[in-house]
Amino acid sequence: RDITRMNTDATTPNVLLQIDNLESYYGPIMAIRGVSLKVNEGQIVTVLGANGAGKTTLLKTISGVMDPEKGTVKMQGTEIQSMEPDGIVRRGIVHVPEGREIFPLMSVAENIAMGAYTRSDRGKIAVDEEMVYSYFPILKDRRSQRAGTLSGGHKQMLAIGRGLMAHPNLMLLDEPTLGL
Repeated sequence: RDITRMNTDATTPNVLLQIDNLESYYGPIMAIRGVSLKVNEGQIVTVLGANGAGKTTLLKTISGVMDPEKGTVKMQGTEIQSMEPDGIVRRGIVHVPEGREIFPLMSVAENIAMGAYTRSDRGKIAVDEEMVYSYFPILKDRRSQRAGTLSGGHKQMLAIGRGLMAHPNLMLLDEPTLGL
């Protein structure tokens, strides 16, 4: 089953992410089997399926949270399936997991800053921070508020904003509209 809609431009697209025959397990239980897909630069790809179909497992496997049993994950032609999650972030993939995972005891501003932990370009970080606040102005108003006291929708905005701060080439959004 083809779960991607390929770019139909006349130009040859740059392949950003390529997954071939991926399999991941939770103990003895196979969660995903034989998943293959390609994401070209500038493309938006959506993976759809019923609850329990393996969408979250696929994203966890791409981001290095889970190790695949079989198959390859390539980012711009380089295999990444054996890399640690922080190395995958440094290669340009950010995973915003489901469930609004934020640092609840830290302020909104501190959570946003955590998204840029792999970066050292302070001037560009400040520009990206303002970009995040322009996307989500309520977060700017609540910069000093503890993140754990935000509403569900605001926590989701914060999780997405934090992901943007890594200046990724590819964002993996799991249930991005949850609570919005």
